[in-house]
Amino acid sequence: MTSLSVFRDVPIAQKLEGSLLKIYRQDDSSVKMFLAYKVCMTEGGHPWVSLVVRKTRLQIAEDPSLNYEYLPLAGLKSFIQASLELLFGKHSQAIVEKRVGGVHIVGESGAFQLGAQFLKIWRKNLKTVCIISCQNEQCGLIFRDMGFTVYEYSVWNSTDLCSDPSIFVEVLQHIPAGSILVIGNISDCRFTQNQWTKLMSIIKSKQIFPFFDIPCQGLSTGDLEEDSKFLQHFVSLGFEFFCSQSLSKNFGIYDEGVGILVVAALSNQHLLCVISQLMDYVQALWGNPPATGARIITSILCNPALFGEWKQSLKGVVENIMLIKEKVKEKLRLLGTPGSWNHITRQSGTHGYLGLNCILRGLFPK
Repeated sequence: MTSLSVFRDVPIAQKLEGSLLKIYRQDDSSVKMFLAYKVCMTEGGHPWVSLVVRKTRLQIAEDPSLNYEYLPLAGLKSFIQASLELLFGKHSQAIVEKRVGGVHIVGESGAFQLGAQFLKIWRKNLKTVCIISCQNEQCGLIFRDMGFTVYEYSVWNSTDLCSDPSIFVEVLQHIPAGSILVIGNISDCRFTQNQWTKLMSIIKSKQIFPFFDIPCQGLSTGDLEEDSKFLQHFVSLGFEFFCSQSLSKNFGIYDEGVGILVVAALSNQHLLCVISQLMDYVQALWGNPPATGARIITSILCNPALFGEWKQSLKGVVENIMLIKEKVKEKLRLLGTPGSWNHITRQSGTHGYLGLNCILRGLFPK
């Protein structure tokens, strides 16, 4: 007797990463190069890992006093505190007033999963999510799956080949009042004071709830404080918001998927209420978070010598990336490629737009 599978109507899902990598793999060119990896790669083709991370990982593994008990639902307390100080600064007024806190999350999308769940239950009036970034953000899938209406906007100006802050302000003027505003990679948007004032005014008057994404602090400019200045501006003005702070990329521990969901509230009382509700969702989503990645990061952030070594490694990565961009720009110039390619080196961070509107074969011959 043949049984019918309960899964017989389930089709193969469309791959989320798209077809770019598939096309690359099918190309038989001997000098091909894939430029869209999500991680920093070494010259040997392996994911970059800070040397201080390797050293710290070994020390933790050999520590006989280590307690392997489950972590609390909120996660490793020292890790959360160290992460908040990294993001806002050790002497941040918001930290002193205890109106910012966090929850130790699992995976790079865990903060969005947790934050979206909270907003769906406790802010039923927030039905629209507007995502502003320079690149495609995967968090849109999470919000759509939870029933939110999602709109995505890019601040990339394809004419001037740059991140354009005026586009950001224009988008804010047109999005619905009472929206959730996910602010992704906009590190190259350099706002004037007038644009800052207008931006803050619109967010306040439209009662927009900001949800920031800080995926790799320190790998945009090489300066940890500079990379979080945008966020610090919001917290200093008393805005309430969520923030996804991922610490996998800037420490080179991609397999750990570690970070926190940051909560900024008007007061400590409000913060504690939000955190308490988040704990219920944590119990349903993943329970107790894993400890290894958090222990490595905490050990480095809380040790001045290791912290200094790690900061230097970040600067080294950023300088190397800028050198690669300079080489690409110079190669294009030597080949007599039409147009100006200065926009390549004007962009900061681990990724950048070439500004091409088609695939060019044979651009870099042997």
